Amino acid sequence: MKRLKITNDHGWTPRTLRKQERKIKNTLLRQRVMAVRLVMEGYLGKDVASMVNVCRQTVSHYVSLFNEGGLELLLHRDFAPG
Repeated sequence: MKRLKITNDHGWTPRTLRKQERKIKNTLLRQRVMAVRLVMEGYLGKDVASMVNVCRQTVSHYVSLFNEGGLELLLHRDFAPG
């Protein structure tokens, strides 16, 4: 299994992500930041998935969002109307 990689082009560290986690009120958004932080700390995607109670593909999606646009894209939420 290939390890998930964080491209740290955005300047975030595990410590700064943890501080950001504490500020986020919405639990689903906090879960996204926590998943990325755990991957950044070296945990495998499947282990992170069980820690934050999502599937491995979801963790991979969170990491790709973070790599593409940093925390701003990771926390951006689009909802279907209705």
